[in-house]
Amino acid sequence: MDAIPYSAKADDLYYPAKHAVFFPQGRPASEAALCAEMCRVAYCQQASGFAFDQERMGAVLDSIGFKIREFLESPHTPEHEGTHCFLAVGRDGQTDGELAVLAFRGTNKDDLRDVVADLKFLPQPWKGGGRVHRGFAESLAEIEPALDAALRSITGRLLITGHSLGAAMATLVASWRKPASLYTIGSPRVGDKAFLATLHGVENHRYVDCCDVVTRVPFLMGYRHLGDPYYIARDRDIRYGRNSLAILTDRLRASWAYQKQYGLEAGNLPARELADHAPINYVSAISAADSPQSPARR
Repeated sequence: MDAIPYSAKADDLYYPAKHAVFFPQGRPASEAALCAEMCRVAYCQQASGFAFDQERMGAVLDSIGFKIREFLESPHTPEHEGTHCFLAVGRDGQTDGELAVLAFRGTNKDDLRDVVADLKFLPQPWKGGGRVHRGFAESLAEIEPALDAALRSITGRLLITGHSLGAAMATLVASWRKPASLYTIGSPRVGDKAFLATLHGVENHRYVDCCDVVTRVPFLMGYRHLGDPYYIARDRDIRYGRNSLAILTDRLRASWAYQKQYGLEAGNLPARELADHAPINYVSAISAADSPQSPARR
């Protein structure tokens, strides 16, 4: 943890873009690190509301050679904004063609509509098959027609990503618009076994940061995760696979150590189960894996 920055600050969970310095080393070497930071960029909002801060986001993405093709936001009222995602395009380092990234914003704690969506956990039928979380499906439906039209304009490879609630919506989109890769950051469970079958063939990268409580819900009614996790351990190393006993042991040690080191400091989150959901902690660990010298390199 000494080698890779870690934040226990409440602001970094509740307002991920507030203190953010995006892409400090320029465009990341890996698509995983690119997508993780794109998820944090999606939290940029105007000072007077929940709508995207389009000027800031445009400048950030321009600095790494990407352009915003579409901002997609659901109809809003002064109190509630709803669903947010953006579509950005840049050069594809693999093909020299176009690379598109669709990134969804996660839950905004000040937006009641987001909070209600998270709580609507009863499953409902999904158009592609199986059953999914009702709140996630309803949130995506708010922008689905415009999103479908925007995705038809993509001619190159497509990456779909999101954090938290945004990761859930990214997973839903990937079931009907198959991307080159799906990168989910701190994702809850989205649907049942039959729903997961609709994602067959999708290259999937599901990142789970140590004690992140959101990645463990909902845990009833047949909800399942897609694929094995890329697990960020308490030492910030990234390990792939589903060794349940090793993960449980690591989480218990991490939670105890957090209380001693961070738990009582003003401005910090009270538990690692919350702090590990902060986008910056995913970004720092995944970005560190770009460097051959990093202990997070796998």
